[in-house]
Amino acid sequence: MTRHILVSLPRPCIMKKGFTLIELLVVIAIIGLLMSILVPVLTGARRRAKTVVCQSNLRQWGLILEAYTNQNNGLFFGGVVGSSWDDWIEILRPFYGNKGKITFCPLAGKTADQGAQGVYAAWKDSEGRDSGSYGLNGWVLNADPSAVFGDELYWRTPVIKGAGNVPVFLDCLWMVGWPDQNSIPPAYDGQSLNGWTVEEQMKNFCINRHGKGATNCLFMDWSVQSVGLKQLWKLKWHKNFDINGPWTKNYNPPPHWPEWMRKFKDY
Repeated sequence: MTRHILVSLPRPCIMKKGFTLIELLVVIAIIGLLMSILVPVLTGARRRAKTVVCQSNLRQWGLILEAYTNQNNGLFFGGVVGSSWDDWIEILRPFYGNKGKITFCPLAGKTADQGAQGVYAAWKDSEGRDSGSYGLNGWVLNADPSAVFGDELYWRTPVIKGAGNVPVFLDCLWMVGWPDQNSIPPAYDGQSLNGWTVEEQMKNFCINRHGKGATNCLFMDWSVQSVGLKQLWKLKWHKNFDINGPWTKNYNPPPHWPEWMRKFKDY
């Protein structure tokens, strides 16, 4: 009988090949490139989303102010110098139910003592009770004869011609301001006021919080729009405000803007 002997042959050895150092460096470089592209895109998307929320807040304030004036003979609130007449948070609290979040722009939800800085810091009122990051155009109020800067310039009521160019509520460094056509722009973004003259008042509102040289504004017709920072001097802040004043592009001599604002669109 023939015997068959089975011989087991060794299996071929398969070498497991890993990544070379060069391949790893290439992968890392590609990941770094993708991150450099995606991070600014995501950051920009978050900023745009917060800008939309900010505009939504301002629309709510439009409804609140409309409700207030409807219940008060078509007039804004007012008072004398030294009173709390400009403290709109307290005056309007019955109309917004103390929903504190709508007093803040989403990009400025903390005060300086909570760690926020520059144009991203919310203000705190002189009593230390309330805070926010929007400000009221003080000229819309129903001012008494003894009101600051003269009562003849105040609008008093939203029922006016050209209400769509009268600012009411904006992103702001303080809770109220009284800009004039001669108000000067801030030397840098977020510069605080140097005194309480009308020449200093536009600094409260001329802030690049939302980027691209624009801010958000609620107008007297209760519409909300994005407004260029240089466009602030084209809005009708008070009754005698010259919208073709010294900080507009067709004025002679032309305005000399601070360095940080020169790249922004002229109006």
